[in-house]
Amino acid sequence: MGNKARNMHAFPEERHDSEAKGADSPPPEADPLAFLKSIGEASAIFIGFTYLGGWCYFASYYSTFGLNSLELDLPPPVVSATDVYLMFSAGWPLLVVFALLLGWIVFSHWLKGFRRGLTAAILVLLLFAASTACIYLGRRHANEDMLVDSSELPNVAFSVKIPKTDQPDCVDHETYGSADCKLLLHSKGTFYFFMPISDPKNALISVGSLNLYTLADSDVTGVHVSRGLERNAREK
Repeated sequence: MGNKARNMHAFPEERHDSEAKGADSPPPEADPLAFLKSIGEASAIFIGFTYLGGWCYFASYYSTFGLNSLELDLPPPVVSATDVYLMFSAGWPLLVVFALLLGWIVFSHWLKGFRRGLTAAILVLLLFAASTACIYLGRRHANEDMLVDSSELPNVAFSVKIPKTDQPDCVDHETYGSADCKLLLHSKGTFYFFMPISDPKNALISVGSLNLYTLADSDVTGVHVSRGLERNAREK
């Protein structure tokens, strides 16, 4: 019984000793990879942001010409780089980022408990805004590139192995045709091109439809691509 009593009285002392040791122990060391992890998370968000915006742009652009972007060979780096170019050429992302940063600094004291939710809401808002803007720009740029006076797409002429009667004048047999077609895309061994619309006003209404032509690499003996030295920049 005496030993049990001594042990019971010893427990509080041992507890106080352990608490004292815990108080004197050094704080846990910071993760040396925390900074790299933050950079990785930010890079993943940025890549996802730019890829989604770029994909929306290309999907809207090529669907205006009647193509499905899922069937095209669009490299992810090109898709992401295109979105970065579109954002900074438009100028609005800089103002949006500045406004969000200023609001974060001003209201961070009242929003300490909602930082994660607020960050998620901001990301969703930016994704929606960027996707909507890229869809609009893709459709607008496609309608502009259909016109004969647009200088964004190069003119092209083809020389083919076998005479084709269902092709425009820019396709000829064993010689180059007239370079009055626009080259839209070369993807998966196929050239996509069209005859531009000559009427700059209400082109789709006056012409009715845009004819998009294709040629396989196996049918082509030569391609002549020409582009003017002076190219007007798109209106922002």
